Amino acid sequence: MGALKYTITVEADIEPQLYLGQNIFGGKIVQLKMEELPALVPVSWLVEKYGLTKTTIIKKLEGYNQGTDGKHLYETKTAMMILSKPQKNKRGAKRVN
Repeated sequence: MGALKYTITVEADIEPQLYLGQNIFGGKIVQLKMEELPALVPVSWLVEKYGLTKTTIIKKLEGYNQGTDGKHLYETKTAMMILSKPQKNKRGAKRVN
């Protein structure tokens, strides 16, 4: 059986200290790729990244819209920070048994 490929995504303000050929967690680093994030991102980009519906994202980021009502644009860091927070689904009083 051949080698398996595992992908790890790291989002940070500074570069992580990783090197090609370095052994980490029982594997060897064979490729490093850096992705430049745009300053403003559309709803479609956020839908693809987070798997939420378009209307959910628009509601959550309602006050941060940088575009028009038809073209919703958001600052990348702000949108990622808000959408990365865990969901709080608790509503109403606790159930009494």
